[in-house]
Amino acid sequence: MKVVLINGSPRKVNTYHAAKLFLDEMAKSGDIYCTEYFLPRDLPEFCIGCGNCFDKGDAKCPHAKCTLPILDSMLEADALLFATPVFVWQTTGAMKNFLDHFAHLFLVHRPREEMFSKKAFILSTASGGPKNSAIKPVSTILRLWGINRVYSQGFVLHLMHPETWDSIKVKHRERFEGMIRRHAKTFYRRVNGKKRPPYLFTRVLFYVSRRMIKTNGKKRAYDESYWVEKGWIENNPFI
Repeated sequence: MKVVLINGSPRKVNTYHAAKLFLDEMAKSGDIYCTEYFLPRDLPEFCIGCGNCFDKGDAKCPHAKCTLPILDSMLEADALLFATPVFVWQTTGAMKNFLDHFAHLFLVHRPREEMFSKKAFILSTASGGPKNSAIKPVSTILRLWGINRVYSQGFVLHLMHPETWDSIKVKHRERFEGMIRRHAKTFYRRVNGKKRPPYLFTRVLFYVSRRMIKTNGKKRAYDESYWVEKGWIENNPFI
């Protein structure tokens, strides 16, 4: 199974530990080949909002030398794993920048059909703040990409910097690790399991997007040509 891991922080501490434990548990169910990216190392430039990805194609992004290899890896993967700590009640700035660079994958622009069958898992840890505050923005964007299923788990560790995973009380650490292992086993089965149709949200938004393309295609010529090439103006990719 090919997995792409997107680390929202360069720090190999608590969230990284959780992600590695997750992958190690998945590997007990079968062979795992993981391509790992660290942000911002592997995408160091900020999205500047130039609009090239919308108007001229993703290859025209000024940071395409970074974004295209990551996109290719994600499209080839069987599963995606996103790991982000909670920074000021949000996902990390590096993860937000990553998502900004792939806005052209939205269903209303040029979604990739590979995403319609792909499953993703989001892991997050917080020292003491709300555990899901970093998960929600990532989950929202993945759904707008058309990802087939998005699963997640957050943990409040009750740690003070620079305390790490080993500083967690034993009973809490064992509970967290047990949850991670169970999620990893379940996720592996789901990735290898029976194919499921995309979310109803995805299918409805696809039809809304198609209507928008038909109505405003001339204003969005690059998107329109993409949809025409895919045959989506008339055909349903979910059948």
